[in-house]
Parts: sequence; structure tokens; C-alpha cells
Amino acid sequence: METLEQSEKIIAERYRIIGKLGQGGVGITYAAVDLNSNQKVALKALSLRLTTEWKKIELFEREAKTLSGLNHPGIPRYIDYFQVDTSQDRCFYIAQQLAPGKSLAQWIENGWKPNEAQVRHIASKVLEILAYLQSLLPATIHRDIKPQNIILQKNGLVFLVDFGAVQNTYHHTVTGGSTVVGTYGYMAPEQFRGKAVLSTDLYGLGTTLLFLLTQKFPSDLPRQKQKIKFRDRVSISPEFADWLEKIIEPASEDRFHSAKDALSALRGEQPKGINPEKMFKRSPQSRITLIDAKWWLFINIYPARFPRKPTVVFQFIYQSYKVLPPFFLILVFFDLILGLIVVPSDGPFSLFGYTVADGLAKFFHLFVFRSIQAVIIFTVFYALMCLCWIAYYLFTRPIQISPQDIQRVKLSGIHLPLLKKSITFCRIRAQSRNYCFGLFLPQAEKEWLVGELSDCLSKLK
Repeated sequence: METLEQSEKIIAERYRIIGKLGQGGVGITYAAVDLNSNQKVALKALSLRLTTEWKKIELFEREAKTLSGLNHPGIPRYIDYFQVDTSQDRCFYIAQQLAPGKSLAQWIENGWKPNEAQVRHIASKVLEILAYLQSLLPATIHRDIKPQNIILQKNGLVFLVDFGAVQNTYHHTVTGGSTVVGTYGYMAPEQFRGKAVLSTDLYGLGTTLLFLLTQKFPSDLPRQKQKIKFRDRVSISPEFADWLEKIIEPASEDRFHSAKDALSALRGEQPKGINPEKMFKRSPQSRITLIDAKWWLFINIYPARFPRKPTVVFQFIYQSYKVLPPFFLILVFFDLILGLIVVPSDGPFSLFGYTVADGLAKFFHLFVFRSIQAVIIFTVFYALMCLCWIAYYLFTRPIQISPQDIQRVKLSGIHLPLLKKSITFCRIRAQSRNYCFGLFLPQAEKEWLVGELSDCLSKLK
């Protein structure tokens, strides 16, 4: 992407460009002066004319929206988002507080060789920022942690910048995937599959710390079964090496499951709560994913076109609605024919034993009556079908809940007198409301899910 703006150019009659800070996959960032406050700002620009992918525009707008809702001393303050139209182009801009200092990449280029204490300090500060992002609802994933996006001041202050690849867990969970973004060498393996979880940013931080310690790009370090081998290239304590080993595990479930847990382990604190090794769980039939993020539980039930083993009443309604239209057409046809020939008549101009006038009256009467009857029955069955589908999706929707709010987890039942049986569903009793789900799941999966949730609850007590 070519340079969009020249030095000293004024944008939107407010921002004066004073230099170029950097260029990434989504836009170019300039240093500018806010003429209203006379403060230096970072002005990120994206040209519609020079953009070949609409996805970049979507990521740019998502970055602006995310930044507008963040409030942390380690994240430069959001100022404005606007666009400028010209006769040849449309440019989008994000104005943000300019983080003083240099990126970790610039520090290394200038010959800086940090020791273990300095690297630990950077890790601690970045983890504090990530813990804040993961505490949001929904949790926010940066997805591009690397030396270029971490700013370090001489006094030790650390800033995290460039949220152009940001993603939230709710969006990813519901849609089931996303575009592959990130920087090669610092990307967690799951990012190559278009996925991102809370521990994804931890992998990027781990490889960034290895870059500081080894002065080499992570892609240049030896690997064994996808895992980076670094111990013979660094001079650090065994405890810190073990911590780094865990944070760069290729499998996301083998890392610390959150920034808060990684920070606790770095400080030598004993992690509390749920076992990080059991963060992601699949039901026996793989229709349920239970994501235990310590502060939040995510329960996803993947529906089929219709329940695999629906109850008899719902199956009857579903099948009946498909055969009712042809059945009623046949019924009306034979009813009209039989109704016209049942009673004979001796009068002239008779048809099937009826006079023409009586036959037409009989025909009209039967046709109207059957039509009204069909409309009523169709309406009733359609309403029942709608209720079935509403109930189905209501009981298979994704659920997100704080484990601390859970008071009780159990299987509840609905008794059906006509069928002389009961159907069960999962129920979570929380402080604010009750959550009912899993009505159409097989009994084994319901019992598995309630057991897992009860286990999570017992570990918090």
C-alpha cells in the first residue's frame, strides 16, 4: 500500500500529519497533531481506492468500534473515527492517543538485550492488559500480539496497540469461524484454521518474549512436533522456562486458559478455580461444546435440521403438516362427488340424481365448508409447528453465564399426560434468572452436560 498522506497535510481540518509510524495489514498509521488540543495522536488511515479486499474495511470498522469501548491505561485512548471523501477516493481514519515510547521491535533493532527481570516485567504488564480485554463481555481477543504492537517507555510503562485484527469470543462462537489474521511466527496454530480462543493471545505473547530473549524470530527457532525448542538458547531460571513452555504449547487446551491464570503463575501464585486443562469439552456425541473460561461458561448446542430423535408428539405434528395438503385435496374431491350422488331426484335436468340448481348449491355448500375447515386445521397445525420450532431453537441457543452466579444445576422434566411419559431438559438456576436448554438432546448428553456443570460448580465452592 502506498503512502496516503504527506507531512504537514491537514486532515478533516483538525489533524496535521507530522510523520509515518508504521504500516500493517489493515491501513497505515501516521503521527499527527490534534490542532484542537495541540496533542500528538496516532492517525490510522485506510484508503477505499487502494483496498482490494472488503474484509479489510470490515476489520477497520470493527477496530474503531472496539477501541471506542476500551478504557485501560495500557491501551491508547480512542479519540475519533471518521471518513473523508474526495473526487478520487474515500479514506477512513481512526484517531487515537499516541503512545510515547518505542516498540519492542525498535528496541531490539537499536541493540537492546533485556534480561529475565525486564522480560518478566513486560510479560506481566501485557498480561494485565490481556486480562482486562478478557474480562469484557464478550471477551476480546487481540489476535496480533507481536513486538511491533507492544510499546515500551524508558520508565517501564507498556502499551498494547493496533487492534486491527481484534475479535470477540461471542462472535466467533456463534458463527463458528473467522478470517485468518495475524503475523507469521507469532500466530498460534489455531489461527491458521481461522479460529481464536482466549489462550491465542498468550501464544503471541510467548513468542514475543522469546524474540526478546533470543534476538531471533520465532520462525527461525528449531521445532519439535510444532513446539518451539528454546531452552538451550536462553539464560533464564527453570521456573520461567517452564512458564514459557506452557504459554507456547501448540494445542490451545495445553496452555494457560486465560491471561489471569498466566499472570498468577508468573507471579508464583496458585491458580484457583477450574482446571485449565479441562477448558474445552465435547459431549459424547459431539453435539455440545462446553467452554469453561473460569469467569464465564459458554454452552453451545449444535442443532440439526430437526432433532435426531424427536419426541412422538413433535414428530407427529411435523409429519402431519407435510401430508395434510394432498389429503385435504383428495377428501374435498371425493366428498363433492359422493355428496352429489347420494340422494336421487326424478325432476328434469338432473345431474347425478340432482337438479342442476340443487347440484350447484350442494357443490358450493360442500366446497365452502371444506375450504373453511381446511383453513382452520391448517392454521392450527401451522401454529403448532411454529411453537415446536421456537421451542427447539429456544432450547438449543448458545448460553453464556458466570459460574459464580450459578446456584444449582439439575435435570428437570415435563410430563405429557396423553403420551404417559416425561421429557427432560437441563436447567441452571442463577441469581438473576433460570436457563433452560437441551430439550431435544439425547438423555446421555443431558446427563453428561449436567454432570460437567455440577463439577464446575463444586470446584468453585
